[in-house]
Amino acid sequence: MNNKILTKCSFLSLLLVSLPGFSGGSGPFSFNPSLYFGALGGYGSTTWAGLVPVKSRQNSALSMATPIKVSEGGSVAGAFIGYEFVPAFALELTYMDYPNANVFFDPMSLFSFKHDDLEMFRTKTKTVSLLAKVMMPVSNTAFRLYSSVGAAGVQRKDMLINDWRLSPSFGAGLNYRLGKHVMAEIGANYTAGYGESQLSPADSYFPFLYSVVGRLAYRF
Repeated sequence: MNNKILTKCSFLSLLLVSLPGFSGGSGPFSFNPSLYFGALGGYGSTTWAGLVPVKSRQNSALSMATPIKVSEGGSVAGAFIGYEFVPAFALELTYMDYPNANVFFDPMSLFSFKHDDLEMFRTKTKTVSLLAKVMMPVSNTAFRLYSSVGAAGVQRKDMLINDWRLSPSFGAGLNYRLGKHVMAEIGANYTAGYGESQLSPADSYFPFLYSVVGRLAYRF
């Protein structure tokens, strides 16, 4: 059984290497393994609104424990550095700064009771992610479709928590080589969050994260 699996994996590897884009020299530009870095910006959001009960299930008991309203979403910014081993594969380290979220509670909630009648707190989220990126050329052009998968360190920072959590992260998009040294890209990213079933879920919640960004990189 192990020999059959190894044979299939070897055949798949040879097939991938033989495809256009999985070796140097495909597309309109010559290729050399390269280091690159750049900046990104776009729209992103946390998912604190997921803790707010839908209207049909709102009641006084839930309003004591969960938020009653959330304002979130807006511009994201960040930076990244990567290394492209072949035209079809790269590793990237990315930093992203998400917009603040304002989380509101009922005046009679446990949150207000524990925090001197406060009815709102502001929370900040940042990520540092390491992603493996697989790319596929679009015909014989400078465009490449990509998907990425890896892990992200997610920081939640507010009056309740200042901590990091490791979460899976995924992405997909399209990039374009503008020349030998410049690469532009548009893509979407999703990072998983975390929550516990408890009386006050906001005390342990790490939001799920979504973003759509444009990126510009310089290749050495």
